[in-house]
Amino acid sequence: MRLLLAIVIIAVIALIGTRVTFLNRRLPIGFRNFLLTGVEYIFIGAILGSMGIDLIDAKSLIALKPFLLFGLTWVGFLYGLQFEIRLLRDLPRFYFSITAIQSTITFIVITISTFFILRYLLDISLPQIVLASSVLGCIGSCSAQSAIAIVSQNYRFENKGLIDLIRYISSVDGMFALTFFSLALFILPDQNHTEINILSSLKWLLITIALGGLPALILVILSKSKFTQAEFLVFLIGTVMFSGGLAYQTEHPPLISGLICGVITANFCRHRVRALSVAVTAEKSIYIFLLIIIGAGWKFEFNNSVWIAIGYWSFRTLGKLLGNFLATRSFQPSYPVPETIGLGLLSEGGLAIAIILSFQLLHEAIADYLITVIILSVVANEMISPRLILAQFSNVKRIALKK
Repeated sequence: MRLLLAIVIIAVIALIGTRVTFLNRRLPIGFRNFLLTGVEYIFIGAILGSMGIDLIDAKSLIALKPFLLFGLTWVGFLYGLQFEIRLLRDLPRFYFSITAIQSTITFIVITISTFFILRYLLDISLPQIVLASSVLGCIGSCSAQSAIAIVSQNYRFENKGLIDLIRYISSVDGMFALTFFSLALFILPDQNHTEINILSSLKWLLITIALGGLPALILVILSKSKFTQAEFLVFLIGTVMFSGGLAYQTEHPPLISGLICGVITANFCRHRVRALSVAVTAEKSIYIFLLIIIGAGWKFEFNNSVWIAIGYWSFRTLGKLLGNFLATRSFQPSYPVPETIGLGLLSEGGLAIAIILSFQLLHEAIADYLITVIILSVVANEMISPRLILAQFSNVKRIALKK
């Protein structure tokens, strides 16, 4: 009865959340971005979880795992669908180069710095520290599009090239984050062992590719036949469920298997646009579900996690500043780019939550230390990101849009 009630409440919240907007222009722009990103659903989940009324208890979280697997696989699938190589080639090449450099530098800065922080504060094995710091690095290397979206909706800028660059970086660097995440799991693929084994890692990599490739191949074959819109929806849902189920049974990350499935579908399925349209339609409700789940399982305490969060946020900011500065100086655009452009890319958004949830499925003991770190960082960054983006245009004419 408790589980059924929890499912009904989550479904109602997700349904309302997809239809109601609280982006009132009279609210501070940082708070509007906070609501746009959906961070408030983390706190709703916390109220429903062990820190609140305990409606979603530990048993309920276990029972909800199939929904979690589907949601994570769907997020990965949606993200992969956006990477059609033919379309990416039409964009300026230096955009991709800048994104690659800044993402890599940010990942390195966060990974190295948090390695020493975790080694000092946590009593876990050295390979686990390497894995945890690498996961923090990959999460920190991505940027969300929510902040730049809400700024673009409310302001116009003369330097449109800079807006396009920030928008491109925030939409593409997630691919690097997921790539780094795969490499991090490649280091220690078996949660039951704390020693690095190259053969196990290679086996894990091949299986991961197959988990996304096989369902995608089936979808591509099915898409060659005639079908209705309803049938195509069944194909998509079945493909995502199949990929996520395979990942669960083999103890692999559903987020990555979904990503591989989406990339293959985007480049080999002739109905890629239709698939993307269906995936986007369900995106917000699935993200709301993921945010509620991470909130329900959150066990916040004033312990070492708070200090780790402060260190992570500080070094992520440094990594974004340094990475974007070096990238934009190595490949200088034809329009002015401020030295502090990295401050305009601090927003983390839903992908950070999806990565840490996917990591928790595989390495629960380590992830428990990191969930508080990511939640606190996401909350802080979503509040300050819009103002930091606006600050990059302080010397450029800015016109507020009318209501």
